[in-house]
Amino acid sequence: MKDDFVKKRPFYSSPSKKVLAKLARYLKEVDWSEMKKECPQNSTLAEYWSQTKRKKVSKSDSWESFYAEIGSCDVYRNTETIDNLFKDLSTLPIKEVHIMDGGTQVKLIFTFENDKQAVFKPMRFGRNYESDPNHFYFSDFERHNAEIATFHLDKILGFRRAVPTVGRIVNITSELLEKAEKKLKKTFFVSPAKNQCFVSRCDYYCDTTHAICGSPDLKEGSVQVFLPDENAVPRKHNRSPYRRTYSKKNQLADWQTNMDYCNAEVKKDKKYAHGRRLLDLVDLHIMDFLIGNQDRHHYESFDVFSGHPAYAVHLDNGRAFGRTDFDDLDILLPLKQCCVIRPSTLKTLSEFYKNPKSLTKTLHESMSKDPVFPILAYKHYPALERRLGIIMEALAKCLDDNGAKAVVMSVFHNPKFC
Repeated sequence: MKDDFVKKRPFYSSPSKKVLAKLARYLKEVDWSEMKKECPQNSTLAEYWSQTKRKKVSKSDSWESFYAEIGSCDVYRNTETIDNLFKDLSTLPIKEVHIMDGGTQVKLIFTFENDKQAVFKPMRFGRNYESDPNHFYFSDFERHNAEIATFHLDKILGFRRAVPTVGRIVNITSELLEKAEKKLKKTFFVSPAKNQCFVSRCDYYCDTTHAICGSPDLKEGSVQVFLPDENAVPRKHNRSPYRRTYSKKNQLADWQTNMDYCNAEVKKDKKYAHGRRLLDLVDLHIMDFLIGNQDRHHYESFDVFSGHPAYAVHLDNGRAFGRTDFDDLDILLPLKQCCVIRPSTLKTLSEFYKNPKSLTKTLHESMSKDPVFPILAYKHYPALERRLGIIMEALAKCLDDNGAKAVVMSVFHNPKFC
């Protein structure tokens, strides 16, 4: 029944024969053995602490199992661990509900009966809602389903760097109001339509006009697991070199007007001149282009695996999947300007582009197990396939201009910058 909305609609892609021919030629030139160098050793947190600190990591519940298996190359690998975590995030009784401080929009902290925590983003709009074209990216509404869909897209792309997020339907009265802290409880009210509502506290849209209301008590949302406490597992907060201006007056950043920005600035920055970070940035922007996320100002990385290069955690994707009619090509500028890509990313994208089983069919199947499926309106699927085609055209141009050896690599190294 849940899948009726897509039964009569095809999962299709229309790859360009010209691009396919170019890719076929260049893929033969790629040294695929380089893929082994992308992550020569993926140590889990449990293994790393056991070796370096003689410290044993508890796995007494699904949270601790997930934390123990955070890797030096990706956030998770074991799908069974994630499945168990999702079951708990979507079903465990909620003990306490608090306002998440510092947020621009409504976010709540759930404390479950096992004293573990997660972030809850309530649903504001139905699946067919599209962002107002007149809204700036920094004032757009966040979408709970965007967090869920991005987790699954990140997984099928082979990145596994997004934070586990699952859907859940909560009872606003028994699970939120009755468990809410005092300052949150004060914001609850019953609407003229006799629905239970709340406002919470945040920077934007926390007022009666933008109240979160049930039907009459039930409300859908996304639940995202808390990352480990930073005191135990430190993280770095990195400013992106491709950050937008976040200004209404000066709307274009340097990288949006200077097409030599990557060569002149980014590749000479010591943080990006050597190692995996530039390739991480390209991966992140490929994903952001697919999901239409313009709001990527910072990214986080774990600062715990000494001797292992840190990777970008794909966090904060709530403003993705806002429009299906608009492809923001600026999001793809890191790929177009830097013209570098991992062999594994190229391989995955190429397979989705040319194979019978499309990107969107694979994504749809991955999301189908979520409790609030369907996650995306069907109209997002053609948009995703269209954007994949744009990515492949950009890659073909990079390969034409530079050759496979200069574009496809497991680690970036700028010989002009030591």
